[in-house]
Amino acid sequence: MADNEVCAGCLRDNEEEIAVLWCNDCEEPVCRPCGKAHRRFAIPHDVIDIKDISNVSKTMSKICKEHAGQKLIFFCVYHDKILCPACLSELHKECDINHIEKAANGIKDSSAIHDLKERIHNQKGVIKKVKEEYHELSSKIGEDKEQQQERLIQLRSTIEDRLNLLDKNIETHYKQGVEKISSNTEQLESLAQTTQANLQDIEKADTEESEVNLFHLVKRLDTSQLSDEENLQFLENDISNMSLEFIPENYIEKVDAILNELGKDAQTTSFKSQQSGTKTRQSQLRLHLDEQQILDQTRIFHAGECTKFYACCFSDDNKVGVIEKQSVIDDHSSLFSFTIESIYLRIINLKDCKSRAFKLDRKYNSICKDTICWFDRNNILIVQDDSVHVIDLELEDIFRTIKVIHFNGRSSIWPVTCKWVTCIESQILVFCDGKWISWIDYNGKSVKRVEFEEDVNDLDIFGDKIYCSLRNVHEIKYTTFTNYTQTCYTSLDLRKSCRIAAGDNMIFLMEKERNTIYRIDLKTKQRSTFHKDEITNPTHIHFNNKTKELAVTFDEGNSLKIFSV
Repeated sequence: MADNEVCAGCLRDNEEEIAVLWCNDCEEPVCRPCGKAHRRFAIPHDVIDIKDISNVSKTMSKICKEHAGQKLIFFCVYHDKILCPACLSELHKECDINHIEKAANGIKDSSAIHDLKERIHNQKGVIKKVKEEYHELSSKIGEDKEQQQERLIQLRSTIEDRLNLLDKNIETHYKQGVEKISSNTEQLESLAQTTQANLQDIEKADTEESEVNLFHLVKRLDTSQLSDEENLQFLENDISNMSLEFIPENYIEKVDAILNELGKDAQTTSFKSQQSGTKTRQSQLRLHLDEQQILDQTRIFHAGECTKFYACCFSDDNKVGVIEKQSVIDDHSSLFSFTIESIYLRIINLKDCKSRAFKLDRKYNSICKDTICWFDRNNILIVQDDSVHVIDLELEDIFRTIKVIHFNGRSSIWPVTCKWVTCIESQILVFCDGKWISWIDYNGKSVKRVEFEEDVNDLDIFGDKIYCSLRNVHEIKYTTFTNYTQTCYTSLDLRKSCRIAAGDNMIFLMEKERNTIYRIDLKTKQRSTFHKDEITNPTHIHFNNKTKELAVTFDEGNSLKIFSV
């Protein structure tokens, strides 16, 4: 603190007295008489020696900016915000609230302060590097004038040549475009007629024909439909490939914008050393908690019309299984309309990116759409209520149903609700009631059971550990098959109820609200972030430790991407 600090209270009365005390409640320096008065308030203020207050505490306001005089004493976990009593009563009545002292407990040992220090330290390095490059740019700015003028002459000549060429070719390109559109339109008309005929055939056969005839028709139409879809895709893509070379109406604005961009590029390319700029950009990436790891996009798949992707999982032969739900509004009735929902299972072959889907019986519409697991290459597991269903991919139907039973005491049976399923070799592991995992064999016989100490939101298994994200704690824990529980990662800024995928010495956490996927190195406890604008509203993740690929369903289930990690 400065030696000549002046009492804030006296200063408001046009007097100057040296401050020797500090009022923590008012957050201002006070002289000894004023400090005595502050201690005698109806609710005594916390007044300490001014030498005991740090510069950080002096400049860090603990008074609410929105509600004058109200102290910030609460922390909203959901909104990640410090609140005063007025904030709490106005906007946060239904939120998870902690007192500031409870929220701050353990902050010195958490990764949050380590991450923040790293970000500040890295920012110092970036600032230093940028200042050096600005200095370098300043010394080189006058060296390029003659070179830029020569390039400007070349650019002007190039533009003139291009405009002359456009003038000669515009009629030719126009005629070619019209002819191509005419030809493609004829093909679209033919496709429309074929599609309408196929739709009529399948709707009529669905109600009038025998199953054998219907099967023949489905197989014939499926082949025809595949060919038509490929033709339609070609015609659809051909639209974007068509272009006419002409001068647009807003060419002045576009050329001006291009020249502005060229000006920016000219400044950038005036550097002799590009390596320093690269290092700067690398340093900037580390401003996000830790070094930002970019997951390389490999493949993307889109759900069909009125269809959404839900849980997905990898097989050991480079396939992905995905649960789909189709919702179609039936408004044939003049009085009412209602939504018809159907559940499909889609199998995507990542080798050739081809897929097939088949519809499950309507009685399975209430399956848990948040979990799916390959049992072997020909069978997939899903859960519904108190049962595990085994789907035969060759028969394209439920082949077997296994009941999950929980015994209470010697003879009583509790009803259970299955929330998640996976398998280890021939044994099936089922997560039940948000509290425990039941090991069962293929006949439904119970092998063993693992209990969880807290309410689990999501889980994944790697090796002999069950990694769990919890509903009400900013921690990730694992429980071994022998019921030993250990915290493996904690961070105060980690949102609750995130989805989890586990791999070798690493886990992935998905926070839907932040459109973010975190990668946690379990050895170093370091967290890296993958956060891109095109990954919005993610819903499910699954990691293939064998191929090091991460599957992400996003855009509220409208898309699926496969990333190489």
